[in-house]
Parts: sequence; structure tokens; C-alpha cells
Amino acid sequence: MRYTELTVLVDPAQAELAADVLRTVVSAGVSIEAPFTQPDLESDAVPRGDGAAMLRTYLGESEDAAAAVRIAADAFIAAGIAASVSRREVDEQDWAEAWKEHFDVERFGRMVVVPSWRSYDRQDGDVVMTLDPGMAFGTGQHETTRMCLEALDARVHAGMRVLDAGCGSGILSIAAAKLRAREVLAVDVDPDCVRITRENAEQNGVSAVVRAVQIVADDHAWVRGQRFDVIVANIIAAVIIELAPVFAVALEMSGRLIASGIIAAREDAVRRALEGAGLRVESVRTMGEWRCIEAMRDGGAA
Repeated sequence: MRYTELTVLVDPAQAELAADVLRTVVSAGVSIEAPFTQPDLESDAVPRGDGAAMLRTYLGESEDAAAAVRIAADAFIAAGIAASVSRREVDEQDWAEAWKEHFDVERFGRMVVVPSWRSYDRQDGDVVMTLDPGMAFGTGQHETTRMCLEALDARVHAGMRVLDAGCGSGILSIAAAKLRAREVLAVDVDPDCVRITRENAEQNGVSAVVRAVQIVADDHAWVRGQRFDVIVANIIAAVIIELAPVFAVALEMSGRLIASGIIAAREDAVRRALEGAGLRVESVRTMGEWRCIEAMRDGGAA
């Protein structure tokens, strides 16, 4: 059996949005390959130097590849994304393994993310997560995920309750559990993300700590009456702005919000929304075009 590989080149700042758009066109998962990746801990990775992020997905024989390329190109235009879409035919064996080539063992301080098909010899002090991204976003390759992982490492302590809003692959939920949070609520509107988070939590032995729940957009019943020491939201600026009052209410009085997925142009808007909800912005970290904002619940928040 043969498959069609779709490859999309986009500006790195639009890679996550472009992947979301592509997922509306195809039924398979979408991988994101950054233009420059952290070297593999166990081999010499060769960084790409063309300045573009690369998205990959695969279509089966029964799917109309030409139509998919055309629909994807139109969807990118409608979303205001400059993208180059190409395709090629690959054999079944190549398809089954090709996407895995773009995920390596990566370290972020003491946090080590190990793809489920790779091996890694644990070192003293390592916090190791084994991950299969499947159809979900979140492997540690993207700058926003890296910043969130490092922020969680600094902020999560034993016994805390953590909310992962937009859990994706579950990488941040699993990180919080590995950092000895007593309870992690992982929520997403995408049922595939919820399923993959549960599977990854099980693989990492933290399913008793991580509870993954599918939610409905604009319905905040899942968070009513709950309080969290840390909320991590690696989503997009528009959703963070919309949920700022919800996050403020859901945080403990000394609680902290870690918000990322924010492009530079939206930093001020996010900051205003958080402050308007009664959250005090304490720090803004920059990695390329992306921002990670940490904010505390202020005494005036409801």
C-alpha cells in the first residue's frame, strides 16, 4: 500500500496555527519540525537552515491527494498564513516510520522528553517523560512547550493541584505529575488529545494523578468550584484572553498562571487581559517570536 506525504513550509511563528488548520483538512496526525532543533542527546542532529518550519502529514490511497493539497492551500490563504504545500508518494513502511524521524530525545534542564520508540539511559536527577505525540501537539520541540516545561520545573512542588488547559499530547500534565503534583486536571476540546493524554499518562505511570477530560468550548462548568496552585495554558493568545477571568477565579490566592502559545504581537493584549482579570504579571520570557507569561492571582481577584 502507498501513501501520500503532504509537506508544508511555513514561518515558525505560524507553525502551530498552520498545524491546526491542516488538521481540519486531513484525518491523520500532523508533525511540526522546527527549522533548528536541539541536538539529539544520543546522536548528531542536523538542523535545518532554511528558516521555515515544516509540517508533515500522510494520506491513504483512498484519499484524494490533489484535492487535499488544493483545500489545504485555500485554508491557509483564508487563515492568512503564507505556506508552501507539496506532496510525494511513499510506501507503507516508509510512512509508518518517517514521521518518527523528527522526534529526538530532548533535555530541558532536568526534564528529559523521550519519544516512546527511542531509548535513553536515565541520569541522576533526571525527570524523564516517555511520550507518543500521536495526533496531538506537544513534544518539547516547540518553543512554547519548552518554556512551559521549564516554568513547571521551577514552580510545581509536591502536593500541588495543577490544571493543564489545552493538554494536547499531555506532556505538561505528565511533567507536573512527575514533579509530584498530587492532582492534575488535563482538559481539551479535542477528543483525540484527551485520549492521547490518557495513554501517555498510563505509559508514564501517572494515570492515578492525571485526569484527562474533554470539555466544550465556551462552557466553563468543568472548572467551577475548583482551585489550582498552578495553571498552565499552552494554547493561543485569543483563548488565553477569553479565559483570563476563568483562570483568575480558578487559581488559589497564591496560585500562578503559566501562559504560552503567545506571539510577540499579542503580548500586550494578553497582559492587559490578565491584569484586567485581577492577575499580576510577574515575568515574560521570550524565545524567538514566542512569549511565556507568568502571572499571580492578586488579592483583588474574585
